[in-house]
Amino acid sequence: MPEAEGSVRLKPTEDERIRRGHVWVYANEVARIEGAPPGGAVVWVEDDRGRKLGTGFFDGDSQIAVRLLTRGAASVFSASDVTRLLAAAFERRRPLAFDCVRLVNAEGDYMPGLVMDRYGDTVVVQPKIPGWKRDDMTAAIAAAVARLAKPRAVLWRDASGAARLDGSPPARTPVEGDAAAVVVREGGLEFEVDLAAGQKTGFYIDQRDNRKSILPYVPGMRVLDCFCYSGAWSCMCAAGGAGGVTGVDSSEAALGLARANAERNALAAGVDFVAADVFDYLPTLGRAGEKYDIIILDPPSLARTRKQVAGAMRGYIHINKTAMGLLRPGGILVTCSCSHHMTRERFMEMLRHTATLVKKRASVMRIGGQPEDHPSLLGAPETDYLKCVTLRVE
Repeated sequence: MPEAEGSVRLKPTEDERIRRGHVWVYANEVARIEGAPPGGAVVWVEDDRGRKLGTGFFDGDSQIAVRLLTRGAASVFSASDVTRLLAAAFERRRPLAFDCVRLVNAEGDYMPGLVMDRYGDTVVVQPKIPGWKRDDMTAAIAAAVARLAKPRAVLWRDASGAARLDGSPPARTPVEGDAAAVVVREGGLEFEVDLAAGQKTGFYIDQRDNRKSILPYVPGMRVLDCFCYSGAWSCMCAAGGAGGVTGVDSSEAALGLARANAERNALAAGVDFVAADVFDYLPTLGRAGEKYDIIILDPPSLARTRKQVAGAMRGYIHINKTAMGLLRPGGILVTCSCSHHMTRERFMEMLRHTATLVKKRASVMRIGGQPEDHPSLLGAPETDYLKCVTLRVE
């Protein structure tokens, strides 16, 4: 049996959350570390009496000290387990016929810290923690992907945001095949995806169902798409018969891709893209007396850590309050959060508070989240991260 490189002993009672199914051990829950394991090492996690709870990847530079990969005292996680876990994750996606699919969703597929997406015949691998960047793990992943997915190309991307947060060094980005950019289909449209430099792994696959849900309401409507990125929401609304669509984003690179996607689908005449900071732009529209039938707010994560929640709450209130004021009576607000620190309950309470501030009545038409290829782990509520609430505002 493979050997662990050390052990992490928990403080009294800190094992309770792990026993209920969570897979994260926080640094402040650790009583002591034995064996001086390096970052990325496989270690035992023990309760305060020394009973083994499982093994996982250690990261001494992160607030999350260990991410569990096995349970109990029977086995130690090793590279030989990678093929088994990937095969199971891929098999779970077999019924899905989408052009863009998340093949591995970290904790939701029992491989915490690892994300893998398929764009057509290209696979993007994103190891977010040091454990998956080890030579033995990357070799095992590469071999399993080649055998199980048979992609034309494979791109390894560093999760730069997670690297900064966790203090881990940037990963190398080996590329196999030509994977600079691909064209994928969603909802009958084609989208060019920048796999090398785009957000996440290149495209917001997790919003697939939520984008589809708004289409029955867009014919003839004036739509404002905020934080539009590469134009997926904007193009879908334009193709759905919107009377006019404005997409707003602060990134010129993203807007270049959005304009190209609109042109690719012969939608350029119906979509106008504006380079602006949404937080500043929305009040400008309000002062100008602009009104819209549908407004989409799909911002990047405003709370990457627990300490940022208060500031994020102010940001969410600001953009949602302004957006509600820009809607015509009976207009539709589609508002999202992708931060797990902004829980579903906290997000809904923010919306209730915001509607009160602007003296609006709002009814909930739909509450959406992650699609089936982005499973969350029942024992780790933080993995249920995506909220997409559709409101009718009077």
